[in-house]
Amino acid sequence: MNSDATEIDVLLICALKDEYDQVLSVTEGLVGDGWQEFVTAGGWTVSDASFSSITNKPIHIRTTWASYMGRETTQAITSKLIHEQPARCIAMSGICAGRRGKVSLGDVIFAERMWSYDAGKLTVEDGKQHFQCDEIQYRPSHTWVQRMQQINAKDASWISSRPRLPLEYQEEWVLRRMHDGEDPVNHPDFGVECPNWNDVLTRLWKRGWVDDNSTTLTESGAEVARKSILLHPQKIPAPLEFQIHVAPLATGAQVTEDDGIFPRLAESMRKVLGVEMEASGIAAFGEVNEIPVVVAKGVSDFGDALKDDQYRNFAAKAAAECLIQFLRNASDLYQGKRTNIMKDGAKNYDKTVLPMDLIEVLAELYPGIQDARSLWERAGGKASEVENISRPKDLWQKMWKLSTHGSIVTPVNLIKAASDEAPGNTVLAEYKAAYESE
Repeated sequence: MNSDATEIDVLLICALKDEYDQVLSVTEGLVGDGWQEFVTAGGWTVSDASFSSITNKPIHIRTTWASYMGRETTQAITSKLIHEQPARCIAMSGICAGRRGKVSLGDVIFAERMWSYDAGKLTVEDGKQHFQCDEIQYRPSHTWVQRMQQINAKDASWISSRPRLPLEYQEEWVLRRMHDGEDPVNHPDFGVECPNWNDVLTRLWKRGWVDDNSTTLTESGAEVARKSILLHPQKIPAPLEFQIHVAPLATGAQVTEDDGIFPRLAESMRKVLGVEMEASGIAAFGEVNEIPVVVAKGVSDFGDALKDDQYRNFAAKAAAECLIQFLRNASDLYQGKRTNIMKDGAKNYDKTVLPMDLIEVLAELYPGIQDARSLWERAGGKASEVENISRPKDLWQKMWKLSTHGSIVTPVNLIKAASDEAPGNTVLAEYKAAYESE
C-alpha cells in the first residue's frame, strides 16, 4: 500500500522525525507488507501501513512528520496531505511536558480537551502586564473519550524498554548517601541505584545541592536530603508503573522550561496534565473540517530546565504504541465515514469546508477582530456573533463554521463581501465564481 490513490483511514502526524521513527517501530497488529515509505505526488515523504482492527476490516494509516515543532507547521502539513488524499480521522503522536506529581516520565496522555493557553489579550495595568486567555477548547466526543479510557498496555512487551530509574530518583539516593557520610561511588548498591552517575552529579552541581567540582553537600542539598529521610525513613519509594492518562492537554508556542507553568494553567483548567506545541492547531483544523482528531503524547520531561533525556525515545514510543492500539480499537467510530476535502481548486469545492488557501486570504485581509466583525456585518450579520479570538486563522475557521451552520451570514455572502473589497484577489474570485456558477 504505497500509492496516493489508496484510501486512507487515518492520517497520523508527528512534529519531528524521531517521533515518526517510533511510529514506524509499531508492529503489533500489522498486516500485509508492513510500513512502506514513499514520496507523494506533492513531494512529501510519508509511510503507509495496514493494521487489524475490531471491525475485522484492516485500517489504513498514513504517517509523516512536519519537520518543525509548532501549531502552524503541523496544521499546514495536515492540510496539505488531507487535500492530497482525504482521511477519515486525524491523529497525532509525540512527546510533551507532564505535570509533576500527577504523571511520571514515560506515561502517555490522551487529550480529552485541547486549547491554546497563549491565545488571548495582553493588557497593562499600573505598569504590570496581565494576560487574559481566550480558552477555546477542542474536545473529542464522549464516545471517543470512553474508548481512550479503555486502552490498557499493562502487559505490552515494549514497556520493558522504559528507563528503570529517573534521574531525580538517583539524585535523591546520592544525596541521602552523602548526608549519611557515605561515598556513593563505593556503596554496594551504586551500580543499581545510580546507573547515570555523570548526569546525576552534573545536575546536583547545577541545582546547587553539591559544591562545584566536588561531592560535598551544600546546605541546600543537606536540607533536601533531610526532607527525603523525614518523608521516607525506610527507603526512597520506587518509581510508579507506566500509566495512561486521559486528561486536558495545553498547547503553546514555546518550548517550556518553567516550573510555574502547570500551577498557572491549573487556575483555569485544574485537571491539565500536559503541555506541548501542536495539538490545538490540528484539533482546530479537524473541527472546522468535521474530521475526528485524537492526540496521544508521551511525557518526556516536567517542563523545567532540568530535562531527563533518557525518557524521550521511550515517551515517543509509548505514545505511538498506545495511539495505534486506540485507532485499532476505535475503528468502528470512523471507518465508513469520509469527509470530502477540496482537492482540485474551487471548481470541486465542498461548500461545507473552508480550505486553507481561503483561510489564509481572509486572515491576511482581515487579521484583526474589528476588521473581521466589520466584514461580517457587511455580509448581513451582527458584530456580536464574532468571537474574540486573537489568532486570525483560528478566528476565520470559527467564522466559517458559523456561516455553514445556520447563520444569517452564508458562505456566499461572506465571500462576495470580501471579493467586492478585494476584486483583484484571485483566490476570492475563484470561490465567488464557483458559487455564482451554481
